[in-house]
Amino acid sequence: MSETDAAIVSGSEVRSGGCLCGKVRFTVIGPVDDPHICACKDCAKRSGAPFQWWLGFPISGLEWTGAEPTWFDTHPGKTARGFCPGCGSHIAALDYDYEGDSVIGILATALDRHDTDPALIPTNLNRLPEAAPWLAQGS
Repeated sequence: MSETDAAIVSGSEVRSGGCLCGKVRFTVIGPVDDPHICACKDCAKRSGAPFQWWLGFPISGLEWTGAEPTWFDTHPGKTARGFCPGCGSHIAALDYDYEGDSVIGILATALDRHDTDPALIPTNLNRLPEAAPWLAQGS
């Protein structure tokens, strides 16, 4: 990938990322879908933080270029969460109870350039009523 935040390949955006130890690596091709922060209790518990920063990408544009993550059924029969079995980094989420689901959730911080890509700026905050009570609750 070039020094730009998202490389352009044949008119499509390409981003890469992975875990802390480098065992799990991936590329995603396509536009960012629904960049948001989730403050639900599951995201907080899994991350050890009051919220997680999620992005959707077309699942057809996902390629695991290193090891594939280990998947945990956060909600059996509904949602699986992917993490590195080596370092424990959280990487992705997949809802598999919807036939033909075409989007995979990727944690923004799993992307190599999450801190400089303007397309990743969250557009909403999900599940705010479940957030830690000391977080600002909006204006």
